[in-house]
Amino acid sequence: MALTLKKILTLVAVTAFALLVEMVGGLVPFDRYFNEYHYSMINEPVSEKFVIVAIDPASLEEVGQWPWPRRVHAQIIDGLIEYQVDEIALDIDLSQPSNALDDLRLTEALGRAGGFTYLASFNQLVRQRDGTVAIANSLPLAQFRAYGEPVIVNVRPDDDGKIRELDNGARIAGENIKSLPFAVSQYQAPEAQPSVLVNYGLDLARIDVISAIDVIERRVEPERLANKTVLVGATAVELGDIVLVPKYGHIPGVALLALAAESRLEGNRLTSVGSWPGVLLVFVMLLALVLRGKPFSIWSLVATYVVAFVLVELLAFYALSQFGYLINSAAAHTVAFGVIVLFFFYELTVRRAAIEQISIENVRMQAILDRVVEDNFDGVIIIDGQERIVSASRPAEEILQARAGLAGKKAQVLPGLFFKEAVRLLRHKVMAGIPSKVSSLHHFEQGIYADKGYPGRPVALEYSITVSRIDLGHGVNEQVACLTFRDVTERLNHEQRLSYLANYDTLTGAFSRQKLVVELENYCRPRSATPRDMTLLLLDLDRFKNINDSLGISIGDELLRQVVKRLGKLGLYSVTRLGGDRFAAVYPHLMEEHEVPILANKVLSAIVSPYTIGAHRALIGASLGMTDTNNSGYFAEDLLTHADMAHSEAKSMPGNSFFPYRSELSARVKDRQSIEVALLDAVQNGQLFLQYQPQVDLATNRIIGAESLVRWQHPELGFVRPDRFISVAEDSGMIIEIGRWVLLQSCMDAAKSTRGGRIAVNVSAVQFEYGDVLGDIEYALKESQLDPSRLDIEITESVFVSKQDRTIGILDSIIERGVGIALDDFGTGYSSLSYLSKLPVNKIKIDQAFVRNLPQDQHSMAIIDAVVSLSKHMNKKVVAEGIETQEQADILRRAGCHIGQGYLFGKPLGREEFCNLLESYNAPLQKNAV
Repeated sequence: MALTLKKILTLVAVTAFALLVEMVGGLVPFDRYFNEYHYSMINEPVSEKFVIVAIDPASLEEVGQWPWPRRVHAQIIDGLIEYQVDEIALDIDLSQPSNALDDLRLTEALGRAGGFTYLASFNQLVRQRDGTVAIANSLPLAQFRAYGEPVIVNVRPDDDGKIRELDNGARIAGENIKSLPFAVSQYQAPEAQPSVLVNYGLDLARIDVISAIDVIERRVEPERLANKTVLVGATAVELGDIVLVPKYGHIPGVALLALAAESRLEGNRLTSVGSWPGVLLVFVMLLALVLRGKPFSIWSLVATYVVAFVLVELLAFYALSQFGYLINSAAAHTVAFGVIVLFFFYELTVRRAAIEQISIENVRMQAILDRVVEDNFDGVIIIDGQERIVSASRPAEEILQARAGLAGKKAQVLPGLFFKEAVRLLRHKVMAGIPSKVSSLHHFEQGIYADKGYPGRPVALEYSITVSRIDLGHGVNEQVACLTFRDVTERLNHEQRLSYLANYDTLTGAFSRQKLVVELENYCRPRSATPRDMTLLLLDLDRFKNINDSLGISIGDELLRQVVKRLGKLGLYSVTRLGGDRFAAVYPHLMEEHEVPILANKVLSAIVSPYTIGAHRALIGASLGMTDTNNSGYFAEDLLTHADMAHSEAKSMPGNSFFPYRSELSARVKDRQSIEVALLDAVQNGQLFLQYQPQVDLATNRIIGAESLVRWQHPELGFVRPDRFISVAEDSGMIIEIGRWVLLQSCMDAAKSTRGGRIAVNVSAVQFEYGDVLGDIEYALKESQLDPSRLDIEITESVFVSKQDRTIGILDSIIERGVGIALDDFGTGYSSLSYLSKLPVNKIKIDQAFVRNLPQDQHSMAIIDAVVSLSKHMNKKVVAEGIETQEQADILRRAGCHIGQGYLFGKPLGREEFCNLLESYNAPLQKNAV
């Protein structure tokens, strides 16, 4: 009776604990999992009152641009009016004005719709220029709101990123606006609700989806749209309007809105009733089990838990599918599991007490086991002199799968190896105090079993057999064999697994780099008298990160597996994943020079062909590096190193490119390494010096300043060209120290001139990203006492490749200090025009590539005219580089260029010549200045 009361109290306590855990949200992930599983088994029909008009890939391709001109949206509305739809909901951002004509066309179309139109509105987070984040209100333009009702299309995902319910509306710009599913009043439930639970038991595939281009072209059967509510929105993945939901995964946002609208209908609405039905069912079931008053067996407890689990899930599924009641089942499962586990421990405690009572009576066995227990493993079997099993431990019976036990049976029931070894040792007389022992490891490939007719399993056992003489008293001695063994199958499997992990990629099954090195050494036999030739390919995927970011990691993983399969189908051997999206493979032959591009293009073509993964289509690029034993020798590390060098060259080439290794690549790398080492000494030993090239006012032909250029005179290498050491300095980071010195020295030299003249100093993108450019400028101006208005900082477009906002902030600070900024090499880098409107620059330098072929090159002249015109409207001066003839200078002056630079006006000058130049900068340029 006391035990029964204890169990009832346990049931009540566990139930209260489970409900408490649910109240604090501890069971939310489990409830979500079970609810999503219930949804997956339900595919209820929809009302067919809602139709999606999809802005899909076919529509995007047909229209040919995005965002669409608003006349296209007007065409969609007019088409839907012709098809006599009831209502139109536009999940399209109409908050910003377009061109006046297109906005007018859309306004007129909305007017023709007669007010039966809903327009998307939303709140969104916007990052300000100062780095702060603010909420931006996005309402349709007033002219559109005059003919259509604004509705909210915002969604609020749960903490796992999935959307399970939609709010009834939100407040935007001081207005309370309904959510779209609540706004389609013709179909919504009559009572007001704060939010709607999205019914993912509805079959999304049954909601009719029509391509927008088909509506525009009037290619839709009228009955598909007549008297329907139409939701117009983006379904193309590339437009980014994708949300994560239960059951369906990633779906377009307009599909979620359609499901939410369907969920508002009678018959489709969901009602959350919490967890009490399942908890009550489990509580009553377990209470009835306790009140039976009978002991529980382990199997009865397990069966009870299974039955409780199944009943709760059936209840939750039936309530959801038949009545639309959403029952959380995790709390009920927690109660069942907790109570069953505690009941199990109660029973275990009772049985353990009984076993301990029985063990007290086993005195005779204790005398034998006291001697042999020191030698046992997990399984212990004692065999007496009559070759009979005296005792066997439970682990021994489990390992040998002896259902009926082993004690009392003849030793012949043991596996043959154990029986033979034990009997052999028992039949030899053992000297007193000196046991006879044998130990080994054996693989039982066919399995082991002590009961005839019971199948065994393959197993590896580590065993030891010890025969000892036991003094039983009264001059009686007996030889006893102790067989001890343990199952080491898992340990060996683990070791094999570790070996596999070291040699194979677990995701794709391809070789690891370590395995590839071994395979290359075995194949090529570099130390053999007759090594074998082969070609090594190193492949890297392009745009793979985009696949992971847009489609998900699982899609990316499957793509990697398909890449390995494609490489294998090309007849390549030892396909290896080197890490990330890098692969290697072996072609077991040398190739003639004309065969190399054939194989390379074959591999690239196979790898970049589109991938179909489930419902997704993925496109990637690739670059390929190649080497062979003829160029790189027969050692694996050399082959891999050279293939990687070749791949780096291929990576720098446009498109899906390949590059075969040549010995000059190694020479180039060694040259860069030697330059890097020598550059360290150059900075420390003062081998760097500055030269200055004049800049001239093209209108007056007067010298107005110069550009500072760093040069290097090495004691052994001689004059080292800037294009040879500047990139090395940038890659190694030494450009920060060099740039700081150049800036300071240039300002010091310029300050020596009392008559003025500007000095232009180049600043690398590396200095902006990793250095303190603003601090360096302030220090140089302070030390040199140079007027800030005489200093120009020249930058290239590469400074905006990363941390664009931070870089623009630094440039703004430089401008505030009175220092000028010039954009160098304009037109040869990135999207200059997109940057130009927001860059705080005073000058634009036209690259010499556009000046070099004047006046013959009319295309270059057209580009120069465009840049000059653009700069004029943006109030920026234009500097032309590379002017070598008077004719070029005249053409550029007439085109509107303000400043010229080139050999026509002067070659780079030394420090003293530069100082003299600045002293006379107001004088007209003489013809013999060069």
